[in-house]
Amino acid sequence: MVRSLFSFESRRRRKTKVQKRKEKGRRAYRKGEQFEKKAYPFLSGKGLRVTKSRVRSRRREEFDALATDKQGRTYGVEVKGTKQKVSSGVIKSLKRKVDKQRLLRGGIVVSRSGFTEQALKEAKRAGIKTYKYKRKRRKRAGWFF
Repeated sequence: MVRSLFSFESRRRRKTKVQKRKEKGRRAYRKGEQFEKKAYPFLSGKGLRVTKSRVRSRRREEFDALATDKQGRTYGVEVKGTKQKVSSGVIKSLKRKVDKQRLLRGGIVVSRSGFTEQALKEAKRAGIKTYKYKRKRRKRAGWFF
């Protein structure tokens, strides 16, 4: 193998496990952020207005958003953009966070891929609204059959 004399053609170093893990975390954070931006207009179609996004309380509980309905009631929103269906554990943790915040009326979970049966039962029992995200199809312009 002939080595090049030019420095710009040197070999790349491999990334360490720690570097790969950090990169993966950043990627997941950005994916979540992108799906949240898609979910907010979806919620406005349901009659909710997103007032704040990525909110932390004094007790360090985090909500993806706070949404207000037409009557002025505020809800804590959790957005899940994963391929797996949302489990009952997510519903229970949101219920626990909402109960600690006295100003919130209830919770809302928006999922890309739906909910398990157990999660739907838990949400109904806890009074949490569940929405499955459906993206809007664009109509094509022109004469297509």
